[in-house]
Amino acid sequence: MADNVSLPGAGSVIASDEVSGVQFQKVKLDLGGDGLSAPLVSGQATSASSVPVVGPSDDQIAVQVDITRPADTTAYAVNDALADSTSGPTAGGFTLASMAKVSGGSGIITDVIVTSSNDPATPLQCEVVFFNQAVTAINDNAAFAVSDAEIKTCLGKIGLALEDMGNNDFAHASGLAINYTCVGSADLRFLMRVKNAYVPASGEVVTVIVKAIRQ
Repeated sequence: MADNVSLPGAGSVIASDEVSGVQFQKVKLDLGGDGLSAPLVSGQATSASSVPVVGPSDDQIAVQVDITRPADTTAYAVNDALADSTSGPTAGGFTLASMAKVSGGSGIITDVIVTSSNDPATPLQCEVVFFNQAVTAINDNAAFAVSDAEIKTCLGKIGLALEDMGNNDFAHASGLAINYTCVGSADLRFLMRVKNAYVPASGEVVTVIVKAIRQ
């Protein structure tokens, strides 16, 4: 089999190199001079129409965490923590699992969604506070506070004001660019802070969805 592959039409030829009966297409790496073939390299191809496709190195994910708050309707004050227990909340803060491809890996948070199963007259206003490692959990309805050491692990926070969606409430923050690098695992952690005088429902479920690009 000879080098080069002829296509229909006069003068239509694809440059290739025949090796053991297989055509390897030659690809011009830069413009060079007009009409010049160099510089060329051989890229493996079994036909003149084969085109290499390079996939993205990033990995888009969406991680969801459901927080079922206590079976009470105790009103929150501004800057109280929202959690799943008044005495033993989820240890280390709420986990956003596998936010990195490997332990110690990185990524970028692009979107945060918060929903609530409650449909009150005054919807929840809140902040999602992100950390690159586990932190001390805060009891539901207690004043939000972290230690001096833990605040240094804070990646940032996103404030959201939920809106009435008929039977429930919803908020979405998009176009974010919160860079992160996980510490000691491939996970991130977060805590919730209430930013208005909010009356919850007993056993209300607050869902946090975080979209990210793992790098």
